Amino acid sequence: MNIHNINVENVGVKQDVNNLRRGTGTQIIVFGDSITAGAGVTTEAAYPRVLSWTLGLPILNKGRGGDTTATALARLQQDVISQDPWLVIVALGGNDFLQEVPLIQTEQNLRQIVIRIQQQGAIAVILGMNVKPFNGDYEKLYERVAKDTQAYLIPDVLASLNDPRYLSDRIHPNQAGHRIIANRIAQRLNPLLKQATLPPNLSKLQQNKY
Repeated sequence: MNIHNINVENVGVKQDVNNLRRGTGTQIIVFGDSITAGAGVTTEAAYPRVLSWTLGLPILNKGRGGDTTATALARLQQDVISQDPWLVIVALGGNDFLQEVPLIQTEQNLRQIVIRIQQQGAIAVILGMNVKPFNGDYEKLYERVAKDTQAYLIPDVLASLNDPRYLSDRIHPNQAGHRIIANRIAQRLNPLLKQATLPPNLSKLQQNKY
């Protein structure tokens, strides 16, 4: 198995994605916890910055260490909605698992985050953080929320990254791990970007790419 390319064959946008062709907003934002923030590496090495370089598009990193879905929901307005989002990548759930938040509460919070992003007119992309022991019920949770809200799901983002070669500590990826995460997201996100209506500020940057 190639760790860099997990389940990426014949990737396409097969479901209806809410706001895919609305084209409103200006920013791409990654909204997450300490992994998104770059704990264990520099901000420059964290996957949102690597993803920005890979896609050739500016990306705002709104990761904050320790965030659960509840604390992320509390700062959603300030850190995401007020930033005029066009597309928001939601990378949450790990701290809910570690803090043993009831699964139903995690799902309710995540669903509310996605709905509020979509109500703003933005595309919501959910990262499925599925790695042992953080899998099973959580995998189904992400699938339910994505299906019910017509968000775009990128599954298995952390698959096989619990290997010490890709970790800076027991939980957080090192630079190699962040590069793998960024690569997986880019491979799944490219088909979406090809079909989406980009806002003018981003369309200008991508006119030679797509």
